[in-house]
Amino acid sequence: MKIKQIFSTSKIILLLIIILAAAVRLISLDKFPNGFTGDEAQQGYSAYSLLQTGKDEWGETLPINPRGFGDFKPPLYTYLTVPSLLIFDLNMVSVRLPAALVGILTVLVAYFLTKELFQKENIALWAAFLLAISPWSIQISRTAWEGGLGILTFSLGLLFFLKLKKENKFFLPTIIFWGLTFYTYHSFRVLLVLFILGAFFLRAESKKRIIYLSLGLFIFLSPLLINWGNISTRASDVGIFSSEQIMSYFKSKGTSPLPPLLDKIFDNKFLFIKNNLTENYLSYFSPTFFFTGGRPDNTYLNFPRFALLYTVELIFWIFAIKEIFFKKLANKEIIIWWFLVSPVGAALATGSLNANRVPTFLPLTVIISAIGAASLIDYLKTKFANLPWGRIVTVILFTQFIFFLHFYFIKLPQRPIDNVRFGYDTVFEKILSVKDRYSQIVISKHFTEPQIFVAFYEKMDPKVFQKSSPNWLRYEKSNKLYVDQLESWNLGNFYFEGIDWRKKDSLRKDALIVSEPEDFPSQVQSILDVYSPSGKILYRLVPTNQ
Repeated sequence: MKIKQIFSTSKIILLLIIILAAAVRLISLDKFPNGFTGDEAQQGYSAYSLLQTGKDEWGETLPINPRGFGDFKPPLYTYLTVPSLLIFDLNMVSVRLPAALVGILTVLVAYFLTKELFQKENIALWAAFLLAISPWSIQISRTAWEGGLGILTFSLGLLFFLKLKKENKFFLPTIIFWGLTFYTYHSFRVLLVLFILGAFFLRAESKKRIIYLSLGLFIFLSPLLINWGNISTRASDVGIFSSEQIMSYFKSKGTSPLPPLLDKIFDNKFLFIKNNLTENYLSYFSPTFFFTGGRPDNTYLNFPRFALLYTVELIFWIFAIKEIFFKKLANKEIIIWWFLVSPVGAALATGSLNANRVPTFLPLTVIISAIGAASLIDYLKTKFANLPWGRIVTVILFTQFIFFLHFYFIKLPQRPIDNVRFGYDTVFEKILSVKDRYSQIVISKHFTEPQIFVAFYEKMDPKVFQKSSPNWLRYEKSNKLYVDQLESWNLGNFYFEGIDWRKKDSLRKDALIVSEPEDFPSQVQSILDVYSPSGKILYRLVPTNQ
């Protein structure tokens, strides 16, 4: 009996799903996506600095909010990367590996969470399978980005919260995992607060339980409140409430024929914020967002030109809506509330349809699809009982999954996503291989935060970096958000500034100038030209004294 239980059909299927999830998240992790962003490089080098010195690259000892580019990062992914670096050293794989492992584990958690929600094995297996092959989840799991951690910790917290109805022993795990969620990604902070407020009322929790949970979570939250100035930095950059956004709108709106008082009634900052918030929020419920590749934000996490969900899942969602709203589905109020509050954090930022701002929808989207898939199969069995509808639906999904793999591993590398920094690895590895030949290496400000790539690929002693980085903080005193908005800065004999070949850079002695081809006369000789997949020259490395 025990052997049969261990090797039950459901467990074998779940094991195969986990193997599939692992394969698609781990294979060629250093090659796809084919680029390496500044955020990823900084995650790795911050962890490397912490491992070597106990301080981040800015000299802060065990920071709660490590300084990022234009904001202060949630810290959990940075600290989780430290063991990976300890085992595998500093490289692309070791930095991305925690995200991949988290993505694999989230597939397993999605199974248990879905089973706890609905007490139905078939829906739980569908949820795990759909998450394993999810384009959205796969992309998140293959980049060193902190948002994927929030998916895992929030889901674990919810799983143990649901179990609290049966046993109080799950009280501490609920607090721990939901508390850790505050340290994963900005959008999850908003989701968690709103979700918990709603869940307490929807589930009619006892006052005692509410008080204990609130106190436990407040302990986790209090360090963030103490450091609120750092937390709010990101909002001042991209938030719809930022003074810069409001001032920009009123500067560009033109004059009004109405008297000033009437004009303020019909067109003021409160209406501006309300309209933006409403538009942003509703955009995340659009079928365009989930089921097409037409999202406007062309970033490495949004990866346009392919949908976040498979086309067949649109049919699943239609059946899921019927199950959720017209049948007695257990815990459906949790699903509805989760769906409604997921995009709130993203809606508070400028722009809409940004997939990278709403990882809060995962694994909810696959849970909804799983509900619909199970319902669709049950419906088809009543109409055509002799056909193996479960297998047919699996084949359809697997076919769409194969098309995604072709897109992701074959087509997408030929047209790299904006800001994936394609070719940076080639550029900086070449620079570091020849650096001893030159007295100066001047790298153009066209490169985003180039100092972090120098440090990452050189595996620079963090103490050396920490000596230079405090000098760059003058960008804050100049009311700038990023180091690369400074006119110039340096890291040893690496100089980062605007390139002017004719007026100054060609006059340097024994220097290597690195920039885009437009910054050089066509006749100069380069020691390396880096090409895009389409054959366009992206970067040139040009020595002086030719």
